[in-house]
Amino acid sequence: MQNTYLSTWQFSCMLFLTLLGNAISLAPAGGAGRDAWIAHLLGSLVGLFLIYAMLRIQKAFPGESIVKISEICLGKWVGKIFSLMFILLLFYAVALYLFDLCILLRTIFPFLTDFVLRPLLILTAAYGIYKGTTVVGRLSELAVPVILLFIFASFAIISSAANLNFLQPVLSDWRKLAGGAINAAGWPYARIAVMVFFLPFVTDLKEKSHLIYIWYYIGVIIFLTRAILILAVIGPEYVLLARFPLYAAIRSVALADFQRVELFFTLLWLVSGFIIVLVNYFAIILALKDSLNLPRIRPIILPVGLFLVVISLFMYTSDIEYFPIQSRIASYLYLLGNLFYLTIILAALKLGRQTQHKTGDVSPFYHK
Repeated sequence: MQNTYLSTWQFSCMLFLTLLGNAISLAPAGGAGRDAWIAHLLGSLVGLFLIYAMLRIQKAFPGESIVKISEICLGKWVGKIFSLMFILLLFYAVALYLFDLCILLRTIFPFLTDFVLRPLLILTAAYGIYKGTTVVGRLSELAVPVILLFIFASFAIISSAANLNFLQPVLSDWRKLAGGAINAAGWPYARIAVMVFFLPFVTDLKEKSHLIYIWYYIGVIIFLTRAILILAVIGPEYVLLARFPLYAAIRSVALADFQRVELFFTLLWLVSGFIIVLVNYFAIILALKDSLNLPRIRPIILPVGLFLVVISLFMYTSDIEYFPIQSRIASYLYLLGNLFYLTIILAALKLGRQTQHKTGDVSPFYHK
């Protein structure tokens, strides 16, 4: 594959956009009510641990893919089984991301259909994968300033209608807060585990790994601010009812003679939603290549894309069927799947190091 390198800066941009993804327009931790912003802060600790785990594993095996690392740490067949489970989770995630993005685009542009949108999005993503990792990193690098501009603009618009009384009382129900924190930990924070597939391509990870933490917490701050502003504009009750709370909050604000202000933010929804589809689709391709020991990725790009389109079209028949399942199951599935995969490999790595230290055996796979 050509263009197979990334800078830490580009990787951080990809992680930041993957973290935002479709969650910037949806309502993570909405079940926490007025304490959704606190739930985000607590849930972000899971993402922080996942970044630590990814970096720790990758520094122990420089240049190795997580699929190969899992086979080294857990054994060939056990490692393959765990990797296969993670790949299946990625397939499920891409189908959901496509579903969410298409629902939002059809809300804004009702004349578009799923049978046009989903193949078009997948074909565009396939072209990016075909061009290579470096191109995807550059695309993310270019997209970040645009995304930040639209996010700050949306926050500025809705802040004019904010009523902080909606945020009181604070910590009124710890059970809702705990449920919201678990929900936020699974989605969006745990889904950054997909970035582990791109770490082997980063050329300056040792010197600039702090950038990854910085951009992660920029994303966390954006989610905190977003949760506070949306709650202050439309209230906790409407947050639970609204399919896209940020979109609803912008629509509720009147700006002089301007109408349908939310249409100016279509690029925000499209770019952030598309990047997370692209990153997860690319991760599937990389994982399959290493699992099947394929020499190149290009022969499987379009077949996998076709399969993703089919399962996303027929997995759920309507938004009414999809939304209750997604809100109740998806975040917990992301949390368990992503957290378990990296944690078990990290634990095996540390156990292997301890055994190696006691026996005095120096393995060629472990690096200081």
